[in-house]
Amino acid sequence: MREIGLKEMQQIELAMLIELDRICRKHDLRYYIDGGTLLGAMCYEGFIPWDDDIDIKMPRPDYERLIGFAQELPKYIMMRVPTEKDCEYTFIKLIDTRTVMIENAGSRTKQSGVYIDILPMDGHPDDGPGYEKHLKKLSRLNTLFHNSIDNFSVMKHSSSIVTQTKGFIYSKAFTPWKLICRLTETAKKYSYDECSRVGLLIEGDPIRERFDKGWLEPSATLEFEGHMLPAPCGYRRHLEIFYGDHVTKPECYHNLPQYPGNHDYTVYWKE
Repeated sequence: MREIGLKEMQQIELAMLIELDRICRKHDLRYYIDGGTLLGAMCYEGFIPWDDDIDIKMPRPDYERLIGFAQELPKYIMMRVPTEKDCEYTFIKLIDTRTVMIENAGSRTKQSGVYIDILPMDGHPDDGPGYEKHLKKLSRLNTLFHNSIDNFSVMKHSSSIVTQTKGFIYSKAFTPWKLICRLTETAKKYSYDECSRVGLLIEGDPIRERFDKGWLEPSATLEFEGHMLPAPCGYRRHLEIFYGDHVTKPECYHNLPQYPGNHDYTVYWKE
């Protein structure tokens, strides 16, 4: 198999993003470029030169509608949605099935293809004891989910009988699919369209990810690799919160400080 380099990988991801954009425009689905993709659009009108992924956010109602249009993607693009049999992530991935990606993820190796991430945004409750309780429950469920993927199986092969026993019990009580269902149910408790504050709840840092809906709508449009794509209208402040005030200063345009990536993988074209 021929190995795929960073620049080629970026172009594969871009092609999937353009297909997603086509479907969202056709069906009037809201989405926003996010994370390093958003930062790249602002500073480089495209990929940050060393960035190796694409991040997308969608309001929960649009995210759930998108699943129904999976058949409109080209045949080589698979929409991977968490299911009982395939439940390694808490969100949707678009995967180019012509490629193979082998990732070293802690104690195990994962194999898929080049992908882009699509994460749902949910409504946030008002401040107060209810809000804190809500976040703690989500955090606990998210931790259990990732332990069910990465740690419980390892525990079952421990040299300690006690640890082995715990591993077997936890694996039965907390399956990834059960936890995904509980996570989603909890995250959807507060309607996205009825809340004034929204953000990611099933992944990431829900406190930093919380912002007024006015930061999103009406969406702005930024250039990304020659394509005009939707971005949060408050994208500058959003990026400052995540990456620091310096990123929106003119001296960072086409000149961001380089941060080493934390992805450990190899990518190939299938024969």
